[in-house]
Amino acid sequence: DESLVTDDRYWMGHAWGFDFLEMGLEMDMIQQYWKNKGKKYFQQGDVIGLASMIETPADDWGVDLTPRGEMTWPAKPPVKPTTIQFDGDDSDWEGFPVAVEAPDNVDGLFPAEVGAAVTDNVDVKEVKAFINPAEDAVYWFVRFWGGPAWPNVADQREYEGVPINRSRGYYHLLMDLDNDPSTGWNSHYYEAHYTPVGYLNSQGIAGTDNIGAETYLMWGSTGWFTAPHPDSGGIKNSGIKQVEYYAADVSGIVSETDAGVDFDIYGTEITDPDSSLAFAHNGMLPVLESSDSTLVNGELYWNAHAWGFDFLEMGQPLSLLKKYWMNRGEQYFKEGDIIGIACMIETPADDWGVDLTPRGQIMVPSTKVRPSSIDFDGMDDDWTALPTLVEAPDNVDGLFPAEVGAAVTDNVDVKEVKAFINDSENAIYWFLRFWGGPAWPNKADQREYEGVPINRSRGYYHLLLDLDNDPTTGWNSHYYEAHYTPVGYLNSQGIAATDNIGAETYLMWGSTGWFTAPHPDSGGIKNTGIKNIEYYAADVSGIVSETDAGTDYDIYGSEVVQPDSATAMKFNGMLPCLDSSDSTLVDGQVYWNAHAWGFDFLEMGQSLELIKRYWKNKEGIDVCQPGDVIGIAAMVETPADDWGVDMTPRGELNVTTGVAISDRVSLAQRFILENNYPNPFNPVTTIRYNIPKQANVTLIIYNALGQKVRTLVNGKVPKGKYTVKWNATDDFGQVVANGVYFYKLEAGDVKLTRKMILLK
Repeated sequence: DESLVTDDRYWMGHAWGFDFLEMGLEMDMIQQYWKNKGKKYFQQGDVIGLASMIETPADDWGVDLTPRGEMTWPAKPPVKPTTIQFDGDDSDWEGFPVAVEAPDNVDGLFPAEVGAAVTDNVDVKEVKAFINPAEDAVYWFVRFWGGPAWPNVADQREYEGVPINRSRGYYHLLMDLDNDPSTGWNSHYYEAHYTPVGYLNSQGIAGTDNIGAETYLMWGSTGWFTAPHPDSGGIKNSGIKQVEYYAADVSGIVSETDAGVDFDIYGTEITDPDSSLAFAHNGMLPVLESSDSTLVNGELYWNAHAWGFDFLEMGQPLSLLKKYWMNRGEQYFKEGDIIGIACMIETPADDWGVDLTPRGQIMVPSTKVRPSSIDFDGMDDDWTALPTLVEAPDNVDGLFPAEVGAAVTDNVDVKEVKAFINDSENAIYWFLRFWGGPAWPNKADQREYEGVPINRSRGYYHLLLDLDNDPTTGWNSHYYEAHYTPVGYLNSQGIAATDNIGAETYLMWGSTGWFTAPHPDSGGIKNTGIKNIEYYAADVSGIVSETDAGTDYDIYGSEVVQPDSATAMKFNGMLPCLDSSDSTLVDGQVYWNAHAWGFDFLEMGQSLELIKRYWKNKEGIDVCQPGDVIGIAAMVETPADDWGVDMTPRGELNVTTGVAISDRVSLAQRFILENNYPNPFNPVTTIRYNIPKQANVTLIIYNALGQKVRTLVNGKVPKGKYTVKWNATDDFGQVVANGVYFYKLEAGDVKLTRKMILLK
C-alpha cells in the first residue's frame, strides 16, 4: 500500500532475554492498511486469535508453529495524554492558576511537635491541578520552596561511622471528592500529631481549612544508600531502587488517631527504575495491586511525571479512580463537580512528619473532545467537497499601486477560503489556499546581518468573522494601519463583490522562527527553526476603520509549548487559555486547537467555547448558533510586504447543526459547480465542476445583462470531475470587455450559477 510509505515515523521495540523475546509495534499503520482495503480490524472489544511462528535455517526453514490463543482488543484503547509535556520544563503550566499556596516552613514557625520539615526542597510552596476527561487524565503540579527538589537526599544517616544518604519521598495530591471537609480524612492530623496546616488552623489562621479527603494520588521513590551500606545497589547501582504510582481510598481513616482502614485504589511500578526514569517517565503501566480486584485486569493505564529544579509535574489516570468509586456506589468526577485539593509530602528529612498544605479547589470540566471532522494531516482531500466561500485575486506586480499593502510573494497571498462550523463539536474549521508554495516555512523575513543574507519564517494568518452579518458594524476590512488593503483598493475602483467584512472577531494562527546564523537570535545549537507558535482570537468590534484607532481585546491566547519545526507544520491538541481580556476565561481548563500546512494551504481548527463565552459575558449574546449567517474573510500579515496586509473579499458562512464526514461524502455525489479561479481574472480563468452520473450538460457564460457570451460545454458528459478554461472571448473569438460575468451549469433539473470578474 504505497500510501503508507510516508515521512511519518512509527514506534517499534524489542529486547532479548536469556530465553525470551519481547516485542512492541505501533498499530496505526497496520490499522490503516486494512482500512484502505475496506476492513475494520482492531476495533474496540474485538477478540483476536493469535499464535506464534518461528522460521530459522536451523531446521531448514521448517516452521515451528504454536496452538491458537486469544486476546481482546481493549474496549477503550489506551491513550497517552499530551496536554502537558513531562519534560521538567514548567512553561506549559504557566496558564493554569495556583490552587493552593503554602507557607515556608522556616525554623521557629512551628513548635517541635508539628511535623514540619525545614528542608526547602521538600516543603511545598504552591499546587496546581486540573482534570481533562477527554484524555482520562488528572494533572497536578507541586512547586517547592527550594531546589534541587530531586534527588532530595532526604534520608541522611551514618553507617559504621561513615555518613551515608539516599533519596526517598512520597508526594501526594489529596482530593475531597464530595467537596465536604467534614467527611473523609481530616488533613489537620496525621499519625496522632499536628500537621503544619492543622497547627496554623489551631492558631486561628484563615485559609487553612481541612481537606476532608476521600482519595489521594501519589508518586513515590526509594533510592539505594550510598556505600558502604549493604543496601547500596552494588556495582550496578543506578541510584534508584523503586519508582511507584499509587492512589488510595482514605475515606475511612479516623482523623486524630490515624486509625481506621485505607484501601488501595491502584498501585503500579516502573520496571527496572534508574536515575533517569526517576526524573521523568511518560508511559503505560498495568495495575499491579488494588483492593478492587476488577481493576487488576491486565489493561494498561497512563502514568507520568517529571522533575524540574524546584517542582514535580504529575499525570495519572482518571478512569481508575472513577471505576473504583463507582464500584462502591459513588458517582464522583461528574461534570461541574467541585473537588477540594491539598498536597502532602512524606520524607525522612523530618522523621516522616508530614508537610501538608491548606485546601484549594478545582472543578471537573465538561468532557472536551478533539473534533474529528477534518484530519489535520497536511492533505486537502477532506476539504475537496466543501464549497469555496471566498476567492481573492493574485497580487501580481502592477495590480495594485505602491500605497496598497499587497505582497507579490505568492506563498503568502490568499487564493481561496473555505470554512464551516460543526455545532455538535463546538468547533470552527477554516482553510486558506495560497497562490504559491511551499506556504510554510514561508521565509518571509529576509534581510542581511553583517553583510550575510539571513532569513526566518514569520506570519500571522487570520479568519475574520462578521458575527452579526452586518458589514456596517465592527472593524472595516477595507483599511488597516491607515492604508488600503487589496480588497479596499479593489472596492475603491468599483469592483463588485469586494464588500467590507465588518468584523467583530478574528481567529489567528501565528508563528515566529529563529533567524538563520550568524544572527544572534538564531536559537543557537538547539535551533529547531521555530521560536513560538500561537493560537489567538481577538475582539475587534471597537476598532475605528480608517485610522486603526480604538481598542481591540484578547478573547483568548494559547501557545504550543517548546515548538519546533514539526509542530509548526502540524499540531492537534488541548491547550490552556494563557491570556484574555475576560479573566473568567483564564480558568485552568484546556481547549482544542489544531492546524496543518500543505504545500499551498493552511488548515485550521479552533474551539468555539471561549469565543461564545466571551461574547455572552460581554454583550449577553449567543454567537455562532445554528441558522446564523456569518460574514468571513481572510487576512495575512507577514514581513514579506513590510507588514502590508493581504486581505480577501467577503464571503458568507451558514452555520448548520453539524457537518459530519458523511455529509461531505454525500456532497461529492452531487452536481457541483465550483468557484472559478483566479477571480478577478485576466485573461484566463479555470472552472471546475462535478457530474455524479452521466447527463446532458451545458456550461454557458453570460454577461451582466443576461446575454449569452460563450458556450463552453454542450453535450452528453459521463460521470466525473471536469476542468474547463475560459480565455475571455465570446463564441466568435472576440475579446470581451471588463466587468461581471456569470457562468451557468445545467444538467437535467439541476441549474447552478456563479459569478466572476474580468479585470484587465
